[in-house]
Order: sequence, then C-alpha cells, then structure tokens
Amino acid sequence: MIYFRKVLCLGIIFSFLEYKPQLSKHKIDSLQTDVFTKLLRSGELKQIISQEKICLELARKQDYKKGKIRGNINIAYALTLLKKNKMSLDFLEIAKKELEKEDDDNLLAYLYFAYGINYNSLNMHSQAIRSFDIAFAYAQKIEDKKLREKRLYGIYDWKRNSFQVLGMMDSVYSNEKKCMQSPMPMLFITIANRHFQKKNIDSAEFYINKANELLFKKEIPIEGKANVLRAFGKLYIRKKQYAKALNYLFNSLEITTKANLRKRNLESYELISEAYKGLNDKEKENEYALKRSLLSDSLRAEEQTVTNTVVEKILDEELEKEKNNKFYLYYVIISIIIMSVVAIYLISIELKKRDKLKDILIGQKIQESQELKRKLTNVYDELIQLAKNSDPSFMNRFKELYPEFCNHLTSKYSQLNSNDLRLCAFIKLNFSNKQIAEYDNISLRTVESKKYRLRKKLELSKEIDFNKWVLEH
Repeated sequence: MIYFRKVLCLGIIFSFLEYKPQLSKHKIDSLQTDVFTKLLRSGELKQIISQEKICLELARKQDYKKGKIRGNINIAYALTLLKKNKMSLDFLEIAKKELEKEDDDNLLAYLYFAYGINYNSLNMHSQAIRSFDIAFAYAQKIEDKKLREKRLYGIYDWKRNSFQVLGMMDSVYSNEKKCMQSPMPMLFITIANRHFQKKNIDSAEFYINKANELLFKKEIPIEGKANVLRAFGKLYIRKKQYAKALNYLFNSLEITTKANLRKRNLESYELISEAYKGLNDKEKENEYALKRSLLSDSLRAEEQTVTNTVVEKILDEELEKEKNNKFYLYYVIISIIIMSVVAIYLISIELKKRDKLKDILIGQKIQESQELKRKLTNVYDELIQLAKNSDPSFMNRFKELYPEFCNHLTSKYSQLNSNDLRLCAFIKLNFSNKQIAEYDNISLRTVESKKYRLRKKLELSKEIDFNKWVLEH
C-alpha cells in the first residue's frame, strides 16, 4: 500500500512537470501541503525532500515567493526528522531571509516551529521553547481557524516535550491539557512512560491502549504507529512477556528503519536488548546493545557538531544585537541630552513666568488672609460677647463658626440636649469653669456636675482629659 502511494505521488509530480508551463501556483501549493502531508504520514521523508526540490525549482521560475519559502521549510522539517539538523538549519536560514520581505503569519509560525523542533532534537530545550513561543505569537494571528488550530496544536505538543525534559511539570500538564482537545498517540505514550517510572503498569497499559485506539480513529503518521508498537514492546517487557515484546519491537523497528528515523531506532535497540536480557540470550542482548551504542555515538557526534554551530550562531546574533543596542543607546543618550537642554531652557522660562505669577498670587493671598483673620477675630470677639451677655443667638452664631464640630456632636451623640451642646461650645472656646459659671449664672459646683454628666453621656473613660477631648474635635 505504501509502495502504491509512493508511485502515485511520483506520478502526480512528474505529470505536473510534464506540463509545467501550465503549472499554477495553486498546484504548487497543493503539492506542498496536501501531498506533503500524505508523504509525511507514510514516513516517506526522502520522497518529501525530492518533491520539495522540484517544487522549489518551479516556484523560482515563476518567482513564487511563498512557494520557495514553504519548500525550504518543508525540506528542513523532513531533514530534522531524519536527524540531519545542520542541513535543516541551512534551509531554515534561506526561508528566514525570504520571509524578512513577507508578512505571512502562517509561514512565520511554521518557520519558528521548525526551528523549535530542531533545537528540541538537539536537546537545546530552552532555545526550543523560545522558538515555540515566537511561533505561538504568529500562529495566534492566523485568520483561518482550522490552520490556526493545527499550528497551535503542533506547538503545544512539542513544547510539552521540552518542558518535560527540563522537569517543568506544571508547564507539561498545562500543555498536555491543551493537546487533549485533539490528542495524538505520543501524548498518551508520554503519560504512560510517567506511569512506568512510578511502576504503575496497569495505568501505563491504559494509556498505551488509548494511543492504539487513535490509530483506528485518525489519520496518524507512520511514526505514530511505530511509537505505539514500541510502547507495547516496553509494556510486555515490564510484564516479563519478552517474546511478545520482541514481536512488537521488531515491527516498530522495521517502520522506523524504512523511514530512516534513527532516533526512534535507538529507542528500539535499547528495548530489544533489554528483552533479550530477560530471555537470557546474552549474544542477542549484546548485539543490540552494541547497535544502540554505535548509533548513539554517531547521533551524539552529529548533534555536538550541529550544536556547536548553532551555539556559535546564537552567540554571534547576541553580539550583533548587543552592538546594535550600544549604537541605539548612544543615539538615545544624545537625544536625551539634547531634549534635556531644550527642556531645561523651556522650564527656566516657564519658572520665571510662574515666579512672577506666584508673587502676585502670594500678595493676593496675604491680603485675603489678613482680611479673613480680621473677620474671624471680629466674629470670635462677637461670639465671646454673646456668651458673656447670655444672648439666645449665641448657639446659632457658634454653629456658623464651628459647623464641623457641631455636626460631629449631633450626628454621633444624638442623646445630647441643647444645654449639653452649649456647655461643649463654652469648652471649645476654652472658657474656664469660673467663666462658664459666670456666663451661665450658676455655681462652680454646678459646672463641675454638668461636666461629669456630659462625660458619662459621651462615654469617655476617666483617663481622658475632657477639656482636651473637646478642643481636639
């Protein structure tokens, strides 16, 4: 079936090439999206690269920029899965330069997503997360809802992997929750692996079965099937059913070998060696342990070379950014100095104007203050005279002069009568007990008795100085 699809795809491509004068941009788009997706699902990564090179040539001849950009990213994506990161990053750099002149949120999201899976593949997970975050920002702006959700799901799925390697489990669970809206097998396999670590075999089996169910419900890439088979192999090793485990593991290895997914082969070799160990087959155990060791060394050497190149590139970019920031800083400093000089000059002019105005206002305020003081003195003298004469209008005049004091007493202490308020007014005016007795024509003893009863109404403790309390309110 896979062979038939491969031949069919080749036939489509060459039929397009035969009539390339009539090949439209729409057909290039179809090859780079629909056919690309089908080849990706079937694991035909080398076929993707061949197809995209043809599409690139056709796009160049028509000067179709989006076709050229997408072609470079598609090739880079396939190369990443083949663990050819150096070549992948070279193609991404070409696409990035082309995209500097374009404003396409979908392609920009795709570009930084491809950078992210490269860095993830190279175990540069912090850098991967930064690239995924940039991809996420662009993906959110994609107008097509279906395409937007596809891009966002891919970002969530890969970010959770990087977060897990970094041990940032809160972020892992957050991204897993988002992935549950449209899960892929690897999501459930990852959860199953966590249960394996905790030796919860039954829970691990539950999630592996859920991953297997997706193979029948959705169009899953061939790598997804290989991952499920390998997960079953791991499950049966834990159950000590080693022969059954080997059957699943060799089926998985056959798929990943054909698709040239070397990193997945590495995982299969390790599990196959473990299964043979369970069967006490030392020769086979060592054979696959050696295969794993050789492939691991090869991949590690390749990764180290690419990682060094990537790190150097990142450092160069940081140095260039720092250099640009310095120039920018110089411009900012010079601009600030010029603006400061101008601002100081303008402020000095404004301050002179304000000083003149201030002098005028101060003069006016002094006159108003003196006038107010004179009026208050007159009113106060008048109030004292009314008290001395036991004038009935005393309280009305007092309320005009001390409205807040009167309002506070009447609102908070509704039990006070007019005599109580009159006594408070006398105390507020700082009259002595002797003056109060004289103005009210009562004895000193009566004044003290009135104060005592008023203190009780106000519920004041013995420690409080009654006169001071009234003066402060």
